[in-house]
Amino acid sequence: MTVSPGIQTTSGNSRPILFIPPMDIAAAEIMAAVFRSIGYDARVLTENAETLAVGLSYTSGGECAPCPSTIGALIAAVQKDNLPPENVVLFMPTACGPCRFGQYSHLTRRIVDKLGWNTMRIMSPSAENSYMGLNTATRIRLWKGVLVADLMRKMLLRIRPYERESGAADNVMNFYLDLITDAMQQKQWRLVPDYMKQATDAFAAIPVRNEKRPLVGVVGEIYVRLNLFLNNDVCRRIEALGGEAAMAPISEWILYTNHLQRIEAKDCRKGFAGMTERLRLAAESEFVFHRYERKFAALTDRLLHDRHEPHISKVIAEGMRYLPWQFQGESILTLGRAALFVKREKARAIVNASPMFCMPGTITTSMFSKIENELNIPVVCNFYDGSGDANQSLVPVMHYLCSEMKQTQHA
Repeated sequence: MTVSPGIQTTSGNSRPILFIPPMDIAAAEIMAAVFRSIGYDARVLTENAETLAVGLSYTSGGECAPCPSTIGALIAAVQKDNLPPENVVLFMPTACGPCRFGQYSHLTRRIVDKLGWNTMRIMSPSAENSYMGLNTATRIRLWKGVLVADLMRKMLLRIRPYERESGAADNVMNFYLDLITDAMQQKQWRLVPDYMKQATDAFAAIPVRNEKRPLVGVVGEIYVRLNLFLNNDVCRRIEALGGEAAMAPISEWILYTNHLQRIEAKDCRKGFAGMTERLRLAAESEFVFHRYERKFAALTDRLLHDRHEPHISKVIAEGMRYLPWQFQGESILTLGRAALFVKREKARAIVNASPMFCMPGTITTSMFSKIENELNIPVVCNFYDGSGDANQSLVPVMHYLCSEMKQTQHA
């Protein structure tokens, strides 16, 4: 039974078990639902201190945190249920640029082979071609899922710091996430926009306190800034310390890879073939990526009319004040989006979340002092490895920001 291009079952009639790393739990659950709709038994991996320890026992200790965390979660999941390796697929996208993320799938391959699981497969679409390889319908549905997850998270972070009843925003998030994932799994795509509109109304109906909090923009390496286990739930910590968090979305990276393809096609591909490719990429950018971005964002206007994402070209242009676009990877997005959080959303501080040993994180950390001076805002650069409490560094900054806001209000 063929369930995806090039992927077939090898263990009787059972469906392939596709494991998805929990970079962001909402996005991962939605992606799993999309893959279940095309025949996979898709499951979201569980990451915690125990699975991280498993991953660290199979790695050298010098890899950035998402690597041992995802490897450990995979090994633990397979061993727990004694799954036949030939029926297991790991969803592990890859990328280029000055980052070791591009080596994760290769390292995972070596580790599972040493475990005797050489029949296990890794689905590894690449950022170099904007994750081509999946069929077009599946790519579009996954893109819609990413947009939905980003917007749901954004509404949650907008309301939760001000809710009068603790847990109200989380309850709305979980309720509509269940509805959306079920609709996607059942291929009831037309229901998703309706559920998004209902979720927006439900978030807006939550009773909130009439208070002002300093806004803190959260940027950095995509996995760690979104993964609640690895970053010790940094957004909730900001809220507990009196702030409101706003986080750079997953969609930013997808749009960035598409934008890079268009730039490279313009610079490198000549003649009729080059023109055809540029037209294809332009059409995909406008009628797939940005079209659905605008469509889903409009459903949340009631809450997010002033928080919609800037065009990716603006993020890149802002980042190019510090790095050339040819220096590919997350660094330019981290710097550009941080500056725009301050200039557009009036953020009072920035948190730069990176894994320990992260090359792009090291680069951006060295450059954020310039942004601090230019924009006159504090930047907290935290490196996470799944242990300790890196977010303790937020305490003095949040105390200062909250005190400053109170003094301004009473002046």
